Amino acid sequence: MRYESTRTVESAVMPGVRFRIRKMSLERRVELTRRLAELLKRIEYLEAGRDPEERIAAAEAAAAVERIHLEWGLEGIEGLEIDGKPATVDTLIAAGPEALSREVLEAIRAECGLSEAERKN
Repeated sequence: MRYESTRTVESAVMPGVRFRIRKMSLERRVELTRRLAELLKRIEYLEAGRDPEERIAAAEAAAAVERIHLEWGLEGIEGLEIDGKPATVDTLIAAGPEALSREVLEAIRAECGLSEAERKN
């Protein structure tokens, strides 16, 4: 048997673009959980508040969770240039098309087996 620790996905939103995401393993789950634990607690606390500043802080923390998922789960991108250079994880996050970032994020979350409530964050 041969096992690949990544999965290649053909983009539905950007034809010709492919991206590789990491498959879940025990160690990867531990690492991701460790990186997200504090932020997820903070989001839950802030979302319970009524203060607009707390809601804004919760939205910022949710965006940080998305960034962590992308940094953790995206192995590489093919078929896309951003500002004339081959796309990387960092350039996709910083300046890439948001629709593609969302598609990658959903693929990573699906690979992680996250519930619908966890996917909201």
